[in-house]
Amino acid sequence: MSIKHGIEIRPNEHNHKGQKAHIHFYIHGEEVGSMFLNGELRDGKAKAKDLKMIRQYVLENAVELQALWNEYQKSAY
Repeated sequence: MSIKHGIEIRPNEHNHKGQKAHIHFYIHGEEVGSMFLNGELRDGKAKAKDLKMIRQYVLENAVELQALWNEYQKSAY
């Protein structure tokens, strides 16, 4: 899911075996961090304005992202 000018959000498309739901974010194709669905930074770093935009997107779409997470957790891999 591309949100703006080279920033992309990707849900995990595989089983994370008990981890808390999170997304990974990429800037210009490079993974720079991940964020929990409550908007808390899990790891990585980015500019404050980019983090604000990513956090807003994650919070606004948390229900959909959680549904995707739940579906992927059923996967064997």
